[in-house]
Amino acid sequence: MHLSSLSLINFKNYSEATLQFNKSVNCFTGNNGSGKTNLLDAIYYLGLTKSYFNNIDSQLIKYDEQMFVVQGDFSNGELEEKIFCGLKQNQKKQFKRNQKDYQRLSDHIGLLPVVMISPVDHSLITEGSEERRKFIDSIISQTDKGYLEDLISYNKLLTHRNALLKQLSKENTNDFTTLEIWNEQLAPVGERIFTKRKRFWKSLFLYLTTTIIF
Repeated sequence: MHLSSLSLINFKNYSEATLQFNKSVNCFTGNNGSGKTNLLDAIYYLGLTKSYFNNIDSQLIKYDEQMFVVQGDFSNGELEEKIFCGLKQNQKKQFKRNQKDYQRLSDHIGLLPVVMISPVDHSLITEGSEERRKFIDSIISQTDKGYLEDLISYNKLLTHRNALLKQLSKENTNDFTTLEIWNEQLAPVGERIFTKRKRFWKSLFLYLTTTIIF
């Protein structure tokens, strides 16, 4: 899928910007702090409905403004896709595909696969396993809807289970009947997630060992 144009309003350091891209390689040049990385983050946002660098959407709004808009026009030769995202302060963000609102943001994941390469990626090596799991999840989720659904379900179940554990600890009770119910629901979902992560690592390792020449 080719990104043909990108439009920004009040996104990070941009008051307003419109860019056109060709189908070959496109490069952003400029001084440090001029906003090159912010343009890449806007493209990433259109692909994954979130920023690569900031988990708080409201902090992406330009200082002293009340909203931001990011729009992109995509094509693959025959199919045209217009993606819109807008956020107002203290309101839920809007994500639209060809002027139609998404009922769930997860339905958008995979339509426009993106990969960000950033200096902060050293955290994949220096930080803990959580960073590496996030990296794997972001890749697999863009190509496997079932995996994404399992991941969402697992995190919801885990939240409920952890809340129950806190409640049991607070009440100092040994009645673990409800806890077993959550565990029974978590187990099959967690197993599917683990299996696909393992399959991904095997594929990546095979690719690296057969293509990289030392």
